[in-house]
Amino acid sequence: MKRRPLGIIIVALFAIIAGIGEIMVGVTGNFLGILSNGMEPAFSTAVIGAFYSLGGWSLLITRKKWGAAVSIVFIGAEILGRVYLVTTGIAPSSGADLVKIVIGGAIAFAVMLYIYWRSFVSS
Repeated sequence: MKRRPLGIIIVALFAIIAGIGEIMVGVTGNFLGILSNGMEPAFSTAVIGAFYSLGGWSLLITRKKWGAAVSIVFIGAEILGRVYLVTTGIAPSSGADLVKIVIGGAIAFAVMLYIYWRSFVSS
């Protein structure tokens, strides 16, 4: 049986952990003091974090390409969710917290690209 690439395992675990962190931000408003200014706890933030975690789980439950495709869709939904949070005013739309949100989105996009590259291009 062919082994799952270590990079995919690492990315999947990162997505799961990052998603749990976002869920906690949604529940608490400022998990581990990540944000300079805490925000109101919001169900939508927790759902967006769940998308990130589901993206990681999709990579671990199957080695099939459809699992990678589902993962990319979930993580893409997480990125769109970040845009939603900022545009609706749930998340900060200026300052250092916005920079953190943008960097987090860029990391999520890099994760998507890595999954795509490992699952569809280099296979």
